[in-house]
Amino acid sequence: MRPNADGTIPAHQPHCLGCGPENPAGMGLRLRVDGDRVRGNVRFDRRQEGAPGFAHGGAVATVLDDALGSVLILIERPAVTANLNVDFRAPAFLHHDLDIEAWCEQTDGRKLHLAGRLLDGETVLAEARGLFIEVDVDHFRRGGRELPEPWVSWAGRSAGD
Repeated sequence: MRPNADGTIPAHQPHCLGCGPENPAGMGLRLRVDGDRVRGNVRFDRRQEGAPGFAHGGAVATVLDDALGSVLILIERPAVTANLNVDFRAPAFLHHDLDIEAWCEQTDGRKLHLAGRLLDGETVLAEARGLFIEVDVDHFRRGGRELPEPWVSWAGRSAGD
């Protein structure tokens, strides 16, 4: 899977909770490649509300996990989240345009150490660190659904290649 010609990152798949355009409960996350990072924006609405007027912490964690997962497209390694640690720093208000960025901190064989953060202007709302484990694309076929066409470029690779 590769970014589009304009640097935007395609949805992981149409029904992805974070970035899928065909998911009515989706978060609407849109990302693009910016050097060695992915950056984008998100705007939470009442569907992601926790406390009145605030985005639910699970929604914040979801978009961070999705952004970290998009770094995999940048580094061209299919992987799954093994661990996600989110530090919440400030409330994420509904109906605010929020910025998100993610990057790869280190690779160690199949272990991919990724990080990201969600911002409201200069205010860091949440920071995430994730351990992703590289897998063979066949891992995703076990879900019983056809893989999106862009994933085909990863097929046939062994984890760690």
